[in-house]
Amino acid sequence: MDFKHVFKADSVVKTLVLSVLTFGIYFIYKLYQFSTQINHNTQLKISTTFMGIAIVLFAMALSSLIYAIVNFHDPLILKGSIGIHLISTVFDMVWIFMVRNHINCISGANKGDPLWLNPFITSFFHVIYMQHKINQGLSYSLQAPNQTDDRQTNKEVVT
Repeated sequence: MDFKHVFKADSVVKTLVLSVLTFGIYFIYKLYQFSTQINHNTQLKISTTFMGIAIVLFAMALSSLIYAIVNFHDPLILKGSIGIHLISTVFDMVWIFMVRNHINCISGANKGDPLWLNPFITSFFHVIYMQHKINQGLSYSLQAPNQTDDRQTNKEVVT
């Protein structure tokens, strides 16, 4: 699989800022974007049904949190919101790790490789870290042909 035909470079700072400013909505968008890029360009698939459930749960969790904040005086609403949020978080984390594993597979990265997505860092920085590693992978794949060409040119000159 060719890494550069699956993913696109994007600003890590933009990903971070938009994820924070949109209360995580951009985070879900990027996760969906990575998943569709994987699904359309590889034989590896992430279930669209699973993605749909995760998106609906995220929307419910965000909505219930906003509702709980507006009705802060009622602790029962806040407790219900926390329950929905926990379920949504579990789905989000499973989705994050499915995408992480697929990116590692596409890049051919193993533990310790420069493009390998560390599970600990992935669990905290999610799509921000993924975009960083994708950008590195795209930079690496663009440099690799030039290095090969240089080596071939040097061989021709030496011979």
